Amino acid sequence: MGNEKTTSPEESARKEAWLTDLSKFIVEANKATWAGDGKEVPAQRPGYKELQHPLPDEPQGDWILRDSYVGWFRAPGMTTVYYKGKPAWTMSYGGHGQTEGFEEASGETFKFLKDALSRVTTDLPFRGPSEYVVGNKRYEFELLEGDIEDGSWKERIIEDGVITFQQTGMVSIVINGDSNRQPQLPWNR
Repeated sequence: MGNEKTTSPEESARKEAWLTDLSKFIVEANKATWAGDGKEVPAQRPGYKELQHPLPDEPQGDWILRDSYVGWFRAPGMTTVYYKGKPAWTMSYGGHGQTEGFEEASGETFKFLKDALSRVTTDLPFRGPSEYVVGNKRYEFELLEGDIEDGSWKERIIEDGVITFQQTGMVSIVINGDSNRQPQLPWNR
């Protein structure tokens, strides 16, 4: 058989509790950053826009989310969640973005996208719900594989039967190594 390491019930419980807390924090932070028209913070990279929750001048707890993106019609980026000061989870996103020929409607498309993203739940906290419909607009989110620990997804907006926005992304927890190259699991910090 393989070299699989078994985990103790205590370790499994710590991990599950940490993943639950991570999911709750991502939902909270998502509603306070781009989807919630959050305040931009000074960017760490020239040309990028960045948002953070909590804001730098607010009390900092164990969790901080920083979202960094560039562009408008195509705006690839990366969201990083820090736990106790170290990167613990990331989500990258990008791809096609606003469909060519629909640039003039991008303000309305992105307003609808923010509305959909503000409806994210802890069951699948990356982006928006599986489906969200208002009038002639429909947002769709699909988890292609995996879960909050390691997964990939796609989303799109369809307006009057035409795809006007779409992008893909991936998520992963971050596992660092100690000086002996042994895994440092974020839920054990």
